[in-house]
Amino acid sequence: MIRYYEKKDIKQVAKIITDDWKIAYRGIIDDEYLDSLNYEDREKRIRSKYQKQKSIVYEEEGIVKGYSRFGINRDEEKDLGELYALYIKDDERGKGIGGKLLKETAKILRNRGYKEMLIWCLEKNTKGRNFYEKMGGKLYKTRNIEIGNKEYGEVCYRYDLEEVIK
Repeated sequence: MIRYYEKKDIKQVAKIITDDWKIAYRGIIDDEYLDSLNYEDREKRIRSKYQKQKSIVYEEEGIVKGYSRFGINRDEEKDLGELYALYIKDDERGKGIGGKLLKETAKILRNRGYKEMLIWCLEKNTKGRNFYEKMGGKLYKTRNIEIGNKEYGEVCYRYDLEEVIK
């Protein structure tokens, strides 16, 4: 079931995000940075933003298996929605959860009046990029970001929300 996340989900979401970073970005982001990530710090970050952020989770029998955070585009193009984060529990990948969360995010953003959304992905994250392209994302622009005092390339995918929802 997909639903808006609640305070009771924060611990599970923090674990999913932290584990996903350590698994998905190993070999892409510096190991020292990834090894420094922990559940407690992530949980504090999520708690501090809980009231301001809208997020949804995919949950089965009380277990959160995926998470999506979204809202207005953080860059200059304020007429676009943005999918800020999409994380799936590692042992749940390939089961359609990511696609369901992406589509539900698209519906919510469309209902808020957006026609398009963006998502940023590390340039070297080929699994993530393949997923976003499979879901209909069109390469839109690139940039560099700093993570742990090092620079990494990012690519941005742009989606027509009506196409995603079909």
